[in-house]
Amino acid sequence: MSAIEFRQLMIAVALLISGVCAGCGPSHEGPELKPATGMVMLDDKPLVNADVYFLPINDTPGIGGKGRTREEGEFEIVYYRGGQGLPPGDYRVAVSYRLMPDGAPVPEDDATPSIESPARESLPSRYSSQEQSALRATVASGQPVELKLTTKK
Repeated sequence: MSAIEFRQLMIAVALLISGVCAGCGPSHEGPELKPATGMVMLDDKPLVNADVYFLPINDTPGIGGKGRTREEGEFEIVYYRGGQGLPPGDYRVAVSYRLMPDGAPVPEDDATPSIESPARESLPSRYSSQEQSALRATVASGQPVELKLTTKK
């Protein structure tokens, strides 16, 4: 094989590989996302630094998402596969408010697995359990979700 033929072969291989890899990047295809925002109140006061999980139920597509409450208890849900919001549908909502032994909330960037963390859940499982929470929300028109929690039974 001559140097010119070898070079042409290498160019052809490079073009083939680049064409195949063009589809290797992250996909922008996926479900349509609607805004999923709201507010969490605990005993009529904003709950700040709580994690809010939306878990799809009743044939709702997708895998759900998570957000964290800010001042005034407001939150925005980020879809687990990227993007702001969630696919329209029905969701079980869990609100977790884990506190460190000194009473401080778990930092948002803390990646310590729950089983290894000294933090403990301060909300009852009727709100905090991703499997058992009684909280429900519908994501459809972009209307904010109001979650009113109480420490009373």
